[in-house]
Amino acid sequence: MMFSRQQIRHTRLHQIASGRRWMSVRPEERAPETRKKITIQHLLNMKRKHTPIAMLTAYDFPTGRACEAHGVDITLVGDSLAQVCLGYDATTRLTLDEMVHHCRAVARGSKAPFLVADMPFGTYEAGVDDAVRNAVRLVREGGVDAVKIEGGVEVVDTVKRLTTVGIPVMGHIGLMPQRQAIQSGYRVQGKSAAGALSLVDSALALEAAGAFAIVLEAIPHAVGAHITRRLHHAATIGIGAGWETDGQVLVWDDLMGTWGGHKAKFVRRFGDVRGEVERGVHAYVQAVRDRSFPSASESYEMPAEEAERFVGLAGARGDEP
Repeated sequence: MMFSRQQIRHTRLHQIASGRRWMSVRPEERAPETRKKITIQHLLNMKRKHTPIAMLTAYDFPTGRACEAHGVDITLVGDSLAQVCLGYDATTRLTLDEMVHHCRAVARGSKAPFLVADMPFGTYEAGVDDAVRNAVRLVREGGVDAVKIEGGVEVVDTVKRLTTVGIPVMGHIGLMPQRQAIQSGYRVQGKSAAGALSLVDSALALEAAGAFAIVLEAIPHAVGAHITRRLHHAATIGIGAGWETDGQVLVWDDLMGTWGGHKAKFVRRFGDVRGEVERGVHAYVQAVRDRSFPSASESYEMPAEEAERFVGLAGARGDEP
């Protein structure tokens, strides 16, 4: 391998002038914290002032950091990570250990937003004591501020107990992904008058039990608006529940356009990350194939005297060029 003296000298001078050596993975240079920590009181003040609450799911440090940096009020480590991150066919496959692992990663990046974790399927259904034990793990090991539980009047005792021991609870009614089998799939709930009243009763019961917020998923707009007006101490977070709830939530991969599965009616894609990934990976593979990557400017060189010495030593021991 031949080295140009001019090329080596130029590279060496550039290294000296820059005063630093680069590596492909290095610690992130974080900006100083500028946002105050979001609290339950802050969220309820937003409800009273009719300031919409923005909630977004996150599953790792980069997505948590994005929620931190771009004004999200509530970061949810959703059990949707089962499908979008781990490749499972349903949220019910997710384990508590997996959820704790992802919560810890998100918590490192999402500091100011109020951090909530879904309690995975099977971690609260067996009994109140079981629910408390598992929720404590999510708070203590996962670093979250609160937990989210799917269900209505049937989980009221669990909500009461968790809030009594100091763990804030976000409810979730309407379409409940952990119960999609018994609900015959991912279907809109509360379309009948009786079904709508049942949702109202569940929301009121959850609020009375101490839930600070309730997710309303895939229910008619009129029902979401009615529940929001009826609740005084719990904020409503809609996902397919119309525009009159106290806030909205979307799954990261739906918002960013990276999810290739079914697109629900309530999903709006605010980004095209999937398209950028396709373009980026294709361009990378092509550049590797035609040897345009890496270029000379993306490669390291040796000092001229060391390069000459290397060639001499290699030749002396009979290395073939």
